[in-house]
Amino acid sequence: MNAELRAVVEELRAAISTQAEWRMMNSLPPGAGPERMGAGLPEHVREFLTAADGVTCGDVTVFGAAAADGMQFYADPVDGAPVTLGRESWFCPGVISDEPFFVNRASGEVWYFPDTGVEWWMSSVFEKAADDFTAFFLRWVAGPEYVRLSATGPDDTWADVLRHVGRLHL
Repeated sequence: MNAELRAVVEELRAAISTQAEWRMMNSLPPGAGPERMGAGLPEHVREFLTAADGVTCGDVTVFGAAAADGMQFYADPVDGAPVTLGRESWFCPGVISDEPFFVNRASGEVWYFPDTGVEWWMSSVFEKAADDFTAFFLRWVAGPEYVRLSATGPDDTWADVLRHVGRLHL
């Protein structure tokens, strides 16, 4: 387990426990045991789920171990879509403002569809966010890039939590 990841999850979990509004809008539950993990989880997603079994961090939701397999329909190819996905090559660990993001099964890289004003599956803009899921969580969900992902930018409760713990400076 990545020590930095575990420490950040614990720090954020402690912070959200201090305010009712933060608890109501965000969730970092305890991690899942290996018996709850599906066989098809990429390595860094599996590692994350041992620290927090599914999370809601503002506009970002990471599916829990029990739900992840059932959410892989997001990776199914869509006829006419500019970007071709497929469950063999891509894993969907969660959503950003209700739009999926993906882990490349071969490389472990995390990719997403930035908001361009069209439905994600109609977008030709598909960008790499991080080399692996741990880096994605630490920088994009629990760090300075969160405001780029968030539909509300710096004005939501998760951004407040990140500022409170010193992980977001605006």
